[in-house]
Amino acid sequence: MALFPETIAMALGGGKVECAELVHFDFTTQPMGLWNGGGILRTNDARLWSGLGTLGSMSGIEQAVNGEAPESAFTLSGIDADVLRLSRQEFEPECKGRIVRVLIQFFGIDDPADPGNQRPLDNPFPIHASRILGATFTVDQENGERAVTLSGESLFSLRSRPKYAMYTDRDQQRRFPGDKGFEFVQAIVNKVLTWPDY
Repeated sequence: MALFPETIAMALGGGKVECAELVHFDFTTQPMGLWNGGGILRTNDARLWSGLGTLGSMSGIEQAVNGEAPESAFTLSGIDADVLRLSRQEFEPECKGRIVRVLIQFFGIDDPADPGNQRPLDNPFPIHASRILGATFTVDQENGERAVTLSGESLFSLRSRPKYAMYTDRDQQRRFPGDKGFEFVQAIVNKVLTWPDY
């Protein structure tokens, strides 16, 4: 079964297919879904997404290559002083360490109630996930515009590193008593193996 059957059918039928980005912030108290359009978007999986229009932006949404962990950034600009103050106060309990996901949503079915708009095709598809690490709060001195930027690191960073573990027999025995998986690790440190051996 194809990933996007409705989208593919619309494109093959000569219809116009458009794409929008959706961002889901898994905040502690109240998770939030946002998209880069206007108004409230209801996707086919019955989730609601609030439109930010040009007030929101993101960068660094790319695939991690060669073990690198690209930093992603999500910016909300044009906010007032109260929102900036609350963002500073609530960053640690609400945002730090939480997951943010970026998804794409295809559109292509004309909406008879709103001729300039289109309805979603298929379900949203996730393309990126990050863990929120920090926040930057800025106020432009020239025009007074305020912005909050949340930065995150890919979930795949340090994925190959074991959590709080060492490749030793003692550590393995502590975790899994009787396991012999690391019994000979110490004996092969700095050992030269000739392969193939003819």
